[in-house]
Amino acid sequence: MKLIISILLVFFTQPAFALCNGGVTVTSTLEITASCDGGNVKGLTLDTGADVTIASGVTVSNTAPFGVNGRSVVILETSTSARLVNYGSIYTHNQWGLWNKPGGNVDVVNFGQITGVVRYGISNQSTINSLTNVGSITGGFGSIGNAGSASITVFNNLQGSLTSRPVTIVGNLPNSYNIIINSPTNYGQLSAPGTGNMAFNIYGNTGTTLVSGVDASVVSEGRYLSVLQNFTTLTDVSGTTGSYGSYNYSLVANDSILNAWDLLFEFVGPSVIDTQVSVQSLASDLRGGFSQQLIATNFANMNTYDCDLFDTRGFCVSVGGQQTYVDNPSTHETSAVIVAGYKATPTLRFGGFLNHNLNTNTVASVDISNANPLMGIFIVWNQNPDHLGYQFKIANAYQDKNLTTTREILNSSEAGVGDTSINTQSYVGELSYSFTVNQARTIVRPYAALRYTKIKQDGYTEEGAISSPLTYAALEDRSTVALVGMKLNQKLTDKVNLTGSVGIEHDLSHSVDDLTATGVSGLTSENFNDNLNRTRPVASIGAYFSPASNQRISADFYYQQLPFQSTGSATAYVHYTIGL
Repeated sequence: MKLIISILLVFFTQPAFALCNGGVTVTSTLEITASCDGGNVKGLTLDTGADVTIASGVTVSNTAPFGVNGRSVVILETSTSARLVNYGSIYTHNQWGLWNKPGGNVDVVNFGQITGVVRYGISNQSTINSLTNVGSITGGFGSIGNAGSASITVFNNLQGSLTSRPVTIVGNLPNSYNIIINSPTNYGQLSAPGTGNMAFNIYGNTGTTLVSGVDASVVSEGRYLSVLQNFTTLTDVSGTTGSYGSYNYSLVANDSILNAWDLLFEFVGPSVIDTQVSVQSLASDLRGGFSQQLIATNFANMNTYDCDLFDTRGFCVSVGGQQTYVDNPSTHETSAVIVAGYKATPTLRFGGFLNHNLNTNTVASVDISNANPLMGIFIVWNQNPDHLGYQFKIANAYQDKNLTTTREILNSSEAGVGDTSINTQSYVGELSYSFTVNQARTIVRPYAALRYTKIKQDGYTEEGAISSPLTYAALEDRSTVALVGMKLNQKLTDKVNLTGSVGIEHDLSHSVDDLTATGVSGLTSENFNDNLNRTRPVASIGAYFSPASNQRISADFYYQQLPFQSTGSATAYVHYTIGL
């Protein structure tokens, strides 16, 4: 009588929800956003093609006191492929929370709770291809029933240590069991006095597949207790030893609990293969830093870092802002620029410039900051005071930057951080000849130039809490480049002019050191000049407005291909010039 009363109380005191999906079998994508109940009529039922998500805070239940209609979620025997993702709660008191009928086929990801108070949380009577559990699966008979011909191909599990309630499987062992480890106190535990063979692994390791929303395991040195329980022997378990990241692991008998096995991690340091890949990745990112330095000095010497607007005192001052983009890897920087010039004679002038970076955005592994601003001087001789005829210009640019590198963590490699400096020097000589066409409204200036550039990164050693810091040798990039092209200046009105240029630059010589790192035995140097592009186009377009004879407001856009990795760069420069 008490049992009957208990059943009736359960039946009549459950909340009254509508049938899940209106009682219609699911064969497509569906999100359950409101609680629902099978009402001893029909649980949430999935067939081939079903892709169901139960939202957080939602309960899918069945109030049935008995009978096959009392399962909360049912996978039909005709299902060849179905998927269920649970963020909420699947609940039944007397029946099975999830029932995979004989012949059914399903993938399950559980972030919430699957509960069968009296019986199983999950009753699998066919095939679960992949079961990932980062929530809880509980039942009076056990978490999962998996007997007879039933099989679970892959089981990824976090449930266990945090709640002291391991997943229990009655029947066949999963074919593959991947323990999920979030911390020394939050990791999966499996109690399975079952039959069959099982492959053991660490979730996130080679041979496992990451599930969306479930990060790879994070481990540390030490002992994770009772990860396997009720295993009298590990004879039928493979993968009892292996490696994960910088650690070796092994399943060892628990010291105090019979038939329980602990997972022991021992630190062995980063592997040479993973470290080599991390250095290779860093080399690619460093090329972006070198490209950024190269474009800065090229722009300074070959384009608008000049000041040739003078008044009675023979002085010229220009102030402006500059934005530079490099596309591979993606970086950009913003700078403030000041240029000053002095006209010593009607045909000879000289000057200098300062470029101070206000902001530099680079890839995560490379951080570049100011040490000294980009600076330089120039001297220009013209054949005639109106700048027609021959012109000869010599200029240089110099820059110091602080550089911080952080190696990417790739499996067992470490996030080594190191500080160094990068120095850039550039020297250029340019010969051009200027003449007018189009009734003197267009100035044409063919040019030829020779440029030498040296970029040097000092050697350094990584620091921080890592076991194997790497030491990097100094790295130099030296190039001698010939340039030819044409510059144009088109007068539109008395106050507005258009400017432009096109050209080609070609490396007469270009040598780059390999990136060499030591600290892990077996490392090899990384080629820093892969895919070197020796012949590259350059082009610019701009305009200026002259509100007065001794004032000019200019905007210039400059595009250049760079030597490394088919890299392109673009620079926008806006400046105001006044002659004094």
